Amino acid sequence: MTKREYELLLTLMESVNAVLARDVLLNKVWGYETEVETNVVDVYIRYLRNKIDVPGEDSYIQTVRGTGYVMRS
Repeated sequence: MTKREYELLLTLMESVNAVLARDVLLNKVWGYETEVETNVVDVYIRYLRNKIDVPGEDSYIQTVRGTGYVMRS
């Protein structure tokens, strides 16, 4: 797991069952001064899902359409 993936996972785990907007994740993990597209969050969420999800079971990280992501316990 990369440093960014770990930071993203940690941020999600610190707010279990709370919806975190993409821009909140972008600011917490990549920093306010970083100029990156918000789809970088989507890409890293996919990387995390590929590493932590169990095939055939619901994803730990759920998408909240139009808002962001939530880590389910």
